[in-house]
Amino acid sequence: MARKFSALQSAAVIVFLSLSLSLRVSQSVSIKLSEFQIKSDLEAVRLKRMSQLVGGPSGVKEADAEIQDILDKTRAGFEDKAGVKFDEFTAISYRSQVVAGTNYFIKVKVGTDKYVHVKVFRSLPHAGATLEVKNIQLNKSLEDDISNF
Repeated sequence: MARKFSALQSAAVIVFLSLSLSLRVSQSVSIKLSEFQIKSDLEAVRLKRMSQLVGGPSGVKEADAEIQDILDKTRAGFEDKAGVKFDEFTAISYRSQVVAGTNYFIKVKVGTDKYVHVKVFRSLPHAGATLEVKNIQLNKSLEDDISNF
């Protein structure tokens, strides 16, 4: 025999079921948002660690006296490679990459609103810590990102 519910009992059951469903949906959304935040945090950590690993490029840094010294010692090689004598050769910023030595990717001001990117390799100390002219990219701007090339 079917059980009869009063209107008040029926309303209470409907409210309970809808609250229960709403709570489950709310918990599900909350869990999804938490998973997204965790994934975002893990991705940020992964990217930061990548830049600190051997073989990973550093972030862009402002050029200092050491980087300018590297440029001064390699300028003639870059001018030969480009087939041009530059009006100036001033280090602006750089990235470095630790390999079996160090690659330097340097943004260089070569004239009024004229820039190039150069790649210099410095060998490890036991190999003489020599500097090697690797590559040059001409026609760059101040805004161009320095990347591995």
